[in-house]
Amino acid sequence: MGLLIGNIPNTILPEQVKQAVNEDIPMYGVKFSSSSTVGTRTYDAAHLNWSRSSNSQAGEDDFKDLAPFNVKEVCRVWNSTNNTASYLYKTDYSDAEWQTIRNGTHATIDGDIMIEVPEFWYRRVSTAEGLEIIVAPEYKVGFTPDPWHYEKGVHHQKRYISKYPIGQNYKIRSGIAPLTNTNMNTFRTNLRAKALNMISAPAWYSLTMLMLVKYASTDVQATVSAGRSDDDIMEPSVQVTGSTDSILGLDGSATSIATNEEALTFGVESFYGDCWKYVDGCFLYDNMIYLKDVEDVTSDPTSLADLQASYTQVATPVLAGGNNTPISSIANDTIYDWLFYPSNADGSSKTIVCNDDFWSASGLRLLLLGGDAWHGASDGIFCWGSYDVVGHSGVSVGGLAVC
Repeated sequence: MGLLIGNIPNTILPEQVKQAVNEDIPMYGVKFSSSSTVGTRTYDAAHLNWSRSSNSQAGEDDFKDLAPFNVKEVCRVWNSTNNTASYLYKTDYSDAEWQTIRNGTHATIDGDIMIEVPEFWYRRVSTAEGLEIIVAPEYKVGFTPDPWHYEKGVHHQKRYISKYPIGQNYKIRSGIAPLTNTNMNTFRTNLRAKALNMISAPAWYSLTMLMLVKYASTDVQATVSAGRSDDDIMEPSVQVTGSTDSILGLDGSATSIATNEEALTFGVESFYGDCWKYVDGCFLYDNMIYLKDVEDVTSDPTSLADLQASYTQVATPVLAGGNNTPISSIANDTIYDWLFYPSNADGSSKTIVCNDDFWSASGLRLLLLGGDAWHGASDGIFCWGSYDVVGHSGVSVGGLAVC
């Protein structure tokens, strides 16, 4: 199996990288106490500034040109004849022409709109006082490659996540309704036809680490945008994507933080809120997490025996009995320290304050992340749902794609 366990072996590093260890490689950190959602940026991030953007004003963003925060919007064009993908970059087109590509109305270009994310290395430091995350664009001693870019023994320089929730006919573009009322197995089968996967836990939490450093907050709803998270709003499948297309930056929403509208984080629309996101390659049984490389998942598991046969169990259980319960303690697994999930800890001992909620139940369960429009302030990058049975579908459950 290709899941990363421990630090990457030093023997596989190129000689020039070994020689460059700790030489002029920046690192960007953020430190949180166990009593506040607001963090303090550390190391090379200490003097960097960020503020949210809207349709009328570009926020301050000292991170946007710095690796590994320098994400890029691309159009992924899939050639079904020879099963290859090509990537076209937004920066090579005028704004008007790119919008036609986003909308799928361009005369010759037909593809899925994705966000390209560069590789990075990280350290997670958890103490009685709180949590610190540090990221670097290249290898540094004591750092681990992020789990999304290092999978199955291969280190990828870049990965891609869909800019919009997966839409009708499995398209990823602006101006179409998110696809819901569809189970994950059906999503998986249709996406595989163009070499895409559902978002995985390594992808979700790699992006989470970058967001924590950039936003210096565990409560993205209060910092970036509340998202589309009004309990009284219509279901996601009758909304359309693209309301963030005119935002003058990578992070924010059309008007104000508190307004009920789609959020943009790292160029991704509705990463949290709007609809729950299926997470593939991660299932639970009696609150124990089981992981598998998403590319190796061909169908949903149907029993504990399925999980035990080909998945890796994470040692620390998810906190049991969550039902719209605020998260106050995040696991610090010694092997999978990139996972941020409600831990089986003393409820009086807080390790994080994020204002996100979680749901959990015993038996065989799938994992949903981010929350939906019915749960309001419960939503966010830490919002966790391991309550629904495998095979579940609903009006408030959709997906993001990765490749």
